Amino acid sequence: MSSTIFDKDTLLDLTVNIVPLAILGFFFVGFILVNPWGESGISLERVLQFGIVGVTFIGLAHITYVSAKRIEAGDEDAEHDADEQH
Repeated sequence: MSSTIFDKDTLLDLTVNIVPLAILGFFFVGFILVNPWGESGISLERVLQFGIVGVTFIGLAHITYVSAKRIEAGDEDAEHDADEQH
């Protein structure tokens, strides 16, 4: 049984979620540093782009965390079943 849910095998399983999180984080920081529409101040386009990228990032981060917990729970159940069979 591991003390943390983010062990090597779990991180390997969650790579499909971690890569898009990194991409979303890159774009979020990029949108902060560079304004693609060239307007100063807060515009509707900036609010929408931060909203879309931010909400997607938070949702995917939550799904990744819940998935890690479920993967570990499945591994613990499999170990428990294997111990009972012997």
